[in-house]
Amino acid sequence: MGLLATRLLAEKGVHVVGGIARSEAKRGVDLGTMAGLDPMGVPVDTDAARVLASVRPDVVMLATASFMPEIYDQLALCIDAGANVLTISEETFYPWNTSPALAAQIDRLAKAHGVTVTGGGHQDSFWIHQVSALMGAAHRIDSVHGSATWNADEYGTDVVASKHVGETLEEFERSSTRDDAPPTYGRNVLGALAQASSLTPVTWESTVRPVIVDHDRPSQVLGRTLAAGAVIGYADVDTMTTAEGPVFTFEMAGYVFGEGESDKNEWSISGEPDLYLHNGVVPSYTTTCTQWVNRVPDVINARPGLVTVDEMPPLAYRALPLHRYVHDGKLD
Repeated sequence: MGLLATRLLAEKGVHVVGGIARSEAKRGVDLGTMAGLDPMGVPVDTDAARVLASVRPDVVMLATASFMPEIYDQLALCIDAGANVLTISEETFYPWNTSPALAAQIDRLAKAHGVTVTGGGHQDSFWIHQVSALMGAAHRIDSVHGSATWNADEYGTDVVASKHVGETLEEFERSSTRDDAPPTYGRNVLGALAQASSLTPVTWESTVRPVIVDHDRPSQVLGRTLAAGAVIGYADVDTMTTAEGPVFTFEMAGYVFGEGESDKNEWSISGEPDLYLHNGVVPSYTTTCTQWVNRVPDVINARPGLVTVDEMPPLAYRALPLHRYVHDGKLD
């Protein structure tokens, strides 16, 4: 994700000043070379504090892990260095109902340093702003139902492992029901939709179901074929009721796709009138990065603190170099 974003940033006129990786094998390698571009003169380093202190970036593009406890120290390090942060960590999309204490700490720290922290990516437009716009066409809403699929095989070994790919059904049932399981992404999505619509969540319910196929299926990331009956991923199903009446359900399935399968994003609203949103074939891997990059000026322009995307303007196409969209006085 970081390498694709590197190319997109460079093509939008952004001056990339540093690269941070966790792998020692990448240390010293030119970031441009790693991204398939001409050399940038930016050697990748594994010491994040050293990079942040030496280059003083306006924005850090963070793509390391999914949940607030995993990235809290990384966020704090960037904030202490005076950098805004734009991350594709899924929980930071709207962490107020899943990690409220950590979210509040990051919010206070960011405000104290005058910087902004925002979570974005694919869900920004496809799961919030497009859906909010559709809801705005309704006079009355009884229920909102969303369904999305994405190919776990496109996102690397860490993501495939997090989706329990290759486990037996018995192994999946043991690991997916543990008490310390991380929050679902749907909880963050529905919380943001409620906030954007001034609705008050009352109850939450989350269930998990494995995705299993009855025939062998190859995994490119794992480099092997998953046998029939193995778990190839799973779906989270989240339901939120609100004090005002509308009931929201979001089903998100990440698994290893077979031939002919593609990402989808579908939403339906029951009410007056009934409304539908269908995106067809969705290139989620690419749109995660395009939305991530297009948000850069908005993060720089935003108020200090933890600012979730429901507070941001709808995404806009950036035809010009990104600095042209930054408000006066927001860049050195």
